Amino acid sequence: MTRYEEIAAELRARMDADPPRYPIGSRLPGYGPLTDEFGVGRGVLTEALGLLALEGRIKVTDRSGAVVLDPAEPPGRIDVGTTVRRNDLGYIFNAAAGHWRPITTPTRRWLPAPPHIARLLDVPKGADVLERHRVIGPDGRPVLIADSYLPDLARDTILEDASTGPGGIYDRLEHDLGHGPLTWTRTTSARSATPEQARELGIPRGGALLVLTRITHSGTTGRPVEVNITYVDGGRFAVEDIISRDETAHWPTTPATAENRPGQPQ
Repeated sequence: MTRYEEIAAELRARMDADPPRYPIGSRLPGYGPLTDEFGVGRGVLTEALGLLALEGRIKVTDRSGAVVLDPAEPPGRIDVGTTVRRNDLGYIFNAAAGHWRPITTPTRRWLPAPPHIARLLDVPKGADVLERHRVIGPDGRPVLIADSYLPDLARDTILEDASTGPGGIYDRLEHDLGHGPLTWTRTTSARSATPEQARELGIPRGGALLVLTRITHSGTTGRPVEVNITYVDGGRFAVEDIISRDETAHWPTTPATAENRPGQPQ
């Protein structure tokens, strides 16, 4: 067992003691006291805390240290099915987020398109795009970061304003700018949080993020008119899909006739 695994095991035992030395909702001692107690450097302690965070035992933040979590509490679910919903606020892509609101006023800026955004929007590299940056969550708690990128069609329109009115940018694109009905495609990936993203979400630097990339296509031209990239704390949320049966798997099934063995062609 490595030193960081030994430290993680000791801290885990303190959480599981009866009564627990570190009960659910309490904070672990800071880096200074723990490195002194265990006689290790900050790097080893960071690995130990990272292991506990991966197990869902603690949440580490740059601001308040490590908070002890309930290991029996399941992660929140991000519904990324194939259905877009709508309520009086507009389109909803995650059912759980229908009541989430911006924590702060969205920031807006024109900037040269980063290479991946230029590719997704099908515009030349370095072309001006409008970035709209928001931090969103329930009850004033930051849960996700949503960055939207729009091409030059947004220039000198309400899409540049802090508030884009009822229904947001999608209603403006569909009804005011003549791009309805919109269609969307989405990919799901993962990456490490940048220092700025970690600060906004209250997670460790380099913490895991779920990355949901959604491309909005014009109903009149078929071209991309917006790219939305949503970053979600991978330690608190999991992607959930409903798996349906294809016609080939329709019940009742017939017994399989082949066995899946190593080395056999599939």
